[in-house]
Amino acid sequence: MKKILLCLFMGVMVLGLTECGTDSVEEAKQDLQEVQQEYGVVEEETAEVLVAKFNTEVMDNSSLNPASNDYLTTYEDSYWYGLITGIYLIVYPEEFTGDLSNDIVDYMILYVEKSSENESSINEYLEYLIKANNSNITTEEVNDLIIEAKDSAESGKTVNNGKGIDIGYIDNNDNYQYQVIRLYE
Repeated sequence: MKKILLCLFMGVMVLGLTECGTDSVEEAKQDLQEVQQEYGVVEEETAEVLVAKFNTEVMDNSSLNPASNDYLTTYEDSYWYGLITGIYLIVYPEEFTGDLSNDIVDYMILYVEKSSENESSINEYLEYLIKANNSNITTEEVNDLIIEAKDSAESGKTVNNGKGIDIGYIDNNDNYQYQVIRLYE
């Protein structure tokens, strides 16, 4: 989705720089606006803010473990939080600097080892992760997005309900992941 928005934006920029017809530029701008209206957008947020929002959801609504800096490590330009044995919250910034307070989140993952004895906590953690990324999404919408993401996994597609985030699901041999991808203007 971000690639589509980026391509449309690049098209607008190229047309503007080459001073092609005004109609083409206006059409490209309108197309970009229509895509944004269909899929929605969210405000840019730092890793620090989104993890805090996730933790607020967890602590206000459950007895699950929040993401703690005591269980934070960085790996391959991402932040990994151990939530509970076999379950991790991973934050991928647009550009990794190592500073949670400055890194703008590109997407977040709930990573689950298939051997985890805590698999029963996944849907609850996932609901809080989705709501942290957009508080206007209802529990019913979360459940629909989870089902649709799993159904779309084989095709490699993510799902969206027009509220600025895409949800993806990847099933690997020893783990599976739910991805919450943020869509910015």
